[in-house]
Amino acid sequence: MRVRTTFVLRFALVATLIGFGGMAEAASAVGAGPLYGGPFSTGVAFVCRVFNYGLVSVTLSERQIWDNAGNAVLVSSDSCNVALGVGKSCAFSAPISGNLAFSCRVVAGGSNPKISGVAEIQDVTFSVLARIPFR
Repeated sequence: MRVRTTFVLRFALVATLIGFGGMAEAASAVGAGPLYGGPFSTGVAFVCRVFNYGLVSVTLSERQIWDNAGNAVLVSSDSCNVALGVGKSCAFSAPISGNLAFSCRVVAGGSNPKISGVAEIQDVTFSVLARIPFR
């Protein structure tokens, strides 16, 4: 009976450690949109801003922008390509045009990443024309 009890305890310990290991590397995905650019959106930009409100730095492994047809939009500016420290923010953006709506997605890695953010449409003077929070 003692051998069986020892086996069960070892199995439980290994299963627990594996479970904690998976949690330590959990990724968190958030996104915003769709946000409508309007029929005359020439010269404006779609900007995704990210804030790290957690207790550790996070890496943003994926930063994507799409139009409403599901086409990837080429990111032209990106300050989110390095580790995002505690209490820090970054942004990535792309010029947009056409009568379309746009969305963005961010995947954060690290130990229990906590990020929030907002997607914005800005005019050429950087005035915010529309915004929507991440979910």
